This record gives sequence, structure tokens and C-alpha cells, in this order.
Amino acid sequence: MASIRHESLDREDREDAPFLDSPDLSHPGPAHRHVHSKPSIGSLPVTANASASAISFRLKATLFAMVLAVEIGFAFLEGPMVRIMESIACRQYFLGVDPTKIGVDGQVPEAMCKIGEVQAELAAVKGYHMFFDGSLSALLAIPYGLLADRRGRKSTLALSIPGFGLNALLTLVILWFSDVFPLRALWFTALTWVFGGGPVVSFAIIWTMMADVTSEAERAGIFFQFAIVSMGADFASSAFSSYLMTLNPWIPLVIGFGIVIAGMMLILVLPETKHALPPRKAEPANVELSDLTDGTEPKRSLHNLNEPEPHRTEPDMNGDHENEPPSWSIPSYSHQSILAKFRANYRFYLRPYRFILNRKPVLLLLSAFLVYRLSRGSSWFLTQYISTRYSWTLAQSNFLVSARPTVSIPLFLFGLPFLKSRVLNPRLSSTEKDLWLARRSIFCLTIGTLGIGLSPSIATLIPSMIIQTSGSGFVFLARSIITTLVERDETARLFTAIEIIQSLGNVVASLSITTVFQIGLRLGGVWIGLAWMMTSTLFCLVGIAIWTFKLPPSPPTPDFVVDDDDDGDNRA
Repeated sequence: MASIRHESLDREDREDAPFLDSPDLSHPGPAHRHVHSKPSIGSLPVTANASASAISFRLKATLFAMVLAVEIGFAFLEGPMVRIMESIACRQYFLGVDPTKIGVDGQVPEAMCKIGEVQAELAAVKGYHMFFDGSLSALLAIPYGLLADRRGRKSTLALSIPGFGLNALLTLVILWFSDVFPLRALWFTALTWVFGGGPVVSFAIIWTMMADVTSEAERAGIFFQFAIVSMGADFASSAFSSYLMTLNPWIPLVIGFGIVIAGMMLILVLPETKHALPPRKAEPANVELSDLTDGTEPKRSLHNLNEPEPHRTEPDMNGDHENEPPSWSIPSYSHQSILAKFRANYRFYLRPYRFILNRKPVLLLLSAFLVYRLSRGSSWFLTQYISTRYSWTLAQSNFLVSARPTVSIPLFLFGLPFLKSRVLNPRLSSTEKDLWLARRSIFCLTIGTLGIGLSPSIATLIPSMIIQTSGSGFVFLARSIITTLVERDETARLFTAIEIIQSLGNVVASLSITTVFQIGLRLGGVWIGLAWMMTSTLFCLVGIAIWTFKLPPSPPTPDFVVDDDDDGDNRA
């Protein structure tokens, strides 16, 4: 179209172009003398709106494709990884106990690998693998989250490409040459997440990019669409992976890694979204507030728009200026003690997250994310649990676990939207409806998880899994609620904090759930499900937090806008 080919819009069609043009400050008008202008989508010409909409669609389509590819790849990997790790642990065990059990192909029949010693070693390798992954990712999430807020989402996300590639390569080498490398060498693959921060940082940035270009009203729907894409991909790919496992578990393993890498390469065609929309605050959109993270400096009003800003000693969180840690710019740096240097850097990296500590509703929801992640730790061992307790093959167990999206997809497509639009009181706001649904979802998670741990047979396990899956929308509802509690320019740091907390939850869960699962394996009988009994208790704690959570009152709608008159003070 001719309008899109116009020279003034060519910049918006580049891969790394922001959704909106930065204002031309070479000839500032009265309203731009002391603050940067950031026009909203509604204030742009029709042609610019069309171009921004096209780029927005391209972004969402690309992110959906990325999520789809990564979820398909991870779903392909889960079952085969467990089976290959089990076969290696089983072979190593029988080499020391009874080598005659090892066949001519160097493998032990799967049915003989369900003994407690082999399963305990498998649980230890998996659990500590997740522990090291989560620990390193949690340490890296803060610096990468700050980088995404300052230098842009796309460039930060692109740093994860070599990390994913190296992780896949090292994992394949260790598993293939299992006679050279011990199975526990998999723990060292966590070091590859130094590049980009790993899945924790990647998914935090993906959520941030979606929040950059969506409003509060549509955000929950977008998050649910992402969930549907993820679950649909998980169902189809896990089922196909289970079939391929019956042929050779290496086939779906290699395919899975290839799909994940292909999905991550889509980062290269993403547009930048950092300045896609104006700030979420009710103040005029042309005032930058992202660096006022401690909430102590008064916000500028329309009456002092044209007054010079006071000198800032804190770094600008928008990445428009140099952002060196304070300790490197102290004049007497060479005479500073090591402790003083550490404190200066500590304040520099954590000050941008102080807005979280100043908002009790945000803190309460973040605590729910932490306990939720702790309680979800048992799901990592669900395939192994079903295989061990009910004497199923891992391929059969993986297929049963992969069938959960047959419940969750209809729930997200029809159930939750129907409840929000037809059943709940229409006078409730969208966020209030999300809170109502989140409370019922955590109840389903609690009852279903307890049922999984107590089920004596598959006949009672399946209904329990259905009940548990009915609560799978909780984390997406909670994410939608918490996003409305912060400003738009704080979103990346909020999502980084969520991923850090969930990563810390993974760290704790990987140790605690592994230990409890091993205890259950040693006790045998009904106690094999001890980990699920414990996690149902944790879900109860999340439920208490959600039921005591109260939404803050909505701020009044402003009745003014900034005019471009000479005095800069007119109200409309």
C-alpha cells in the first residue's frame, strides 16, 4: 500500500523499529522543552495507526509462533529425556549388581528399571538438574531484566539463542556418550544459561513484549490465548512423542531440540516493543516516570510541566542515557572500601525493583506465585510416578499426562470466557472477575492434587487429574491481575521478579520434592504419592493468600489532557 511505503513510515517496518516513532527533538515545541514526548497510538495519523497495527499483528504472530515452537520442542523432550536417563541409570546399576541382566544391545528391559534404587537415582539427577538450572537463572534474571528495560526487549532476548544451542549440544553429547560421561554431568549444562539467562529470562521477556502492546482489558485474553497455544502444542506433540518413544526415544529427543532452536531463531524477526504504548499512569503520557522507582520524589503535574527538572543522581531506567553502576562513578572510588563498592552496586541493581516492596497487593500476589511454583514441583515427577506406582511404561505414562490439555483447552476456550461474560455479575470489572476465577481455580488445584497422591488405581487417578487440570488457569489469571497493579514501564521488571520468584520456587521445589519423592519410593505403597499430599497443602496456602487478597481501589479517571498551546497549561 502506498501509505505504508511513505518515507515517514519506513522506519516502522524495520525489524528493530519501535512501534511508535520517537519525537523529533531538534525543534522542540513548548510542550517538549523539558520532557520527552511519546505520542499514543490514538494521536497518530491514520496511516501511522495502520502501520502500527500491522507491526503489532506481526509481533503477536511471531511470539505465538515462538511459544508454539518452544512448547512443542519441550513437550517432545520431556518423555524421551526421562526414558534415556532411566535406561542409563538402570544400566549403571546392574553393571555393579548383576551384569547378566544387561541385554546384547547394552540395555536393560524397562520393566526391570522400576526398582527403588534406579528410580531414586533418576529422581536425584532430575531434581538437582532443575536445582542448578533454577539457581543460575534466578541469579541472572535481575541483570537481564534491567537490560531489557534499558536497551530493549529484542536485543536482550536475542542473547539467549547461543545459550539454548549450547544447552542442547551438551545434553546430547552427555547422553550419547554415557559410557564416558556420568549421568550427573547433566548438572553442568546449567552453565550454558549464562548466555541470555535461559528459559526464565526468555519467557519473562516474551510476557513483557505482549504486555507492551496490550491494554488491561485484553491482556487476560491474550495470556489465555498463549496458554491455549501452549497446551494444544503440548497435547499434540507429547502424544506423537510417546508414539516415537516406542520406536526409539532418541528420535523425539533430537526432533525436540531442533524445534526449540528453530523457535528461538524467530527472535531475529521480532520488532522492538519497549516504547510501543505510552505509560499506563493517568498523568500526561509525555512525562517519563520510570526512574522514580522508590516513590519518594513527587510526580510532576500539569502546573510545573515547564519547570526545569531537578538534577538526578539515580540512573535513568529507560535506557536513554548512560547507565553505569554508581560505584564506578564515585570520585573517590579508589579509596572506597570493598564493602562500600558492594553496597553501591547492590543499590544500583535492586533500587529499580523497590516499587514492588512499596505495594502490598503486589507482594501478596508474588508470594502466591512462589508457593504455587513450589507446589507445582510435583508435576515434574508425574510421568515417573505413574510409571512406578501403576507399573506402566514411560511411553504410556507420558501419553496419559499429555492428555491433560483435552480438559484445559476447552476450559480456556469456552469455560472461563463463558463464566466471565455470562455467569459473573456484569457490574464487576475484568480484574474482579479474574480474581473470582483465580480463587476457584486454586480450589480445584488443591483437591485434584490431593486426589492424585491418594489414588490407589488409574480409575481414581484420572478424575483427580481432571479436577486438577480444571484449575490450570490460575497462574494466567494471577499474572493478568498483578499486571494491572503496576505502571507500564515497570512491567518488564515485574515479570522479571515473577520469573525470579518462580525460579527460586523451582530451586526449593527441586530439592524438597525430590527428597520427599525419594522418601515415598522407599516407603512404598500409598506413600509413593507423598509428594502430591505435601503439594496439596502448599496449594492450600496459596488459596489462603488469594482469598485474603483485596484489589486496590481504582484511581479516578483524569479529566484533563495536555494541549500544545504556547503556555502548555491549557486543559481540555
